[in-house]
Amino acid sequence: MKNYYEVLEVNENASKEVIEKAYKVLAKKYHPDLQEDKNKKAAEEKIKVLNEAYEVLSDPNKKQAYDAKLQRAREEEERKKQVQQAAYVNNVQNLYREQYGGTANTTSQKEQKKINKQFKKEYKKELLRLRVIGFLRKLGATCLVLGIVFLICFLIYKIPATNRWIKNWVNETPAIKYIIDAIS
Repeated sequence: MKNYYEVLEVNENASKEVIEKAYKVLAKKYHPDLQEDKNKKAAEEKIKVLNEAYEVLSDPNKKQAYDAKLQRAREEEERKKQVQQAAYVNNVQNLYREQYGGTANTTSQKEQKKINKQFKKEYKKELLRLRVIGFLRKLGATCLVLGIVFLICFLIYKIPATNRWIKNWVNETPAIKYIIDAIS
């Protein structure tokens, strides 16, 4: 289902005036007569979609019906995601049951507890591994940024004109001079 608000590049709470202005701006931008020959076909298709979107969103009755239809489509999409998530969790549970203790029907409570304990242990290992990877990525990015900043500062300091400017600035700024004296 096409989202006409995205087609017209407006917010869903946009007023009729905003929708009309957006339509006019986009219609002028994509008008086929203002396009090069190679882009005319695409511009014609874009104009058709813009006209369709404007026709629906400019009429209060059509807009209300469209908003209700859009809301139902979003709710359906959310239900599909929930079903997929439930199926994924169920598949993961079944895989662990099969791997660590046979099928669910043949496991006793002790075996089920053992399976759950092993599952939690494996889960914690995986979670720790992912945290370490995330930390290392952040550390690497931080080191890279600091290295680049250090390199830029070094290069700026080595250029004679900027070197003189920095020395003059340090000597003329009392707060910086005080900090440097305190460190020395």
